[in-house]
Amino acid sequence: MSARTYGPPADHVLTTELDGHVTLYDPDRNEVHSLNETAGAIWRLLDGGHDLDAVVDALAREYAVDADAIRPHVEQTVATFVAHGLVPER
Repeated sequence: MSARTYGPPADHVLTTELDGHVTLYDPDRNEVHSLNETAGAIWRLLDGGHDLDAVVDALAREYAVDADAIRPHVEQTVATFVAHGLVPER
């Protein structure tokens, strides 16, 4: 998964951010996704310019944690975004 880039978000997904909390609305599926702080940080990095390694490294620096420790969580979050059609895999 690491060599692939993700994003930018699908055109139909509406994103709102209030006080650091990200909410996504997918009108095609009539789904709302309220992201926690970490998922929101991942979402912001899925702009099409970062591969998975870059996302993991950026989060590891931001939260001062080991990149290997958070990689599975980042992979799962990104896979969920892709599975829900919120962000394309490139």
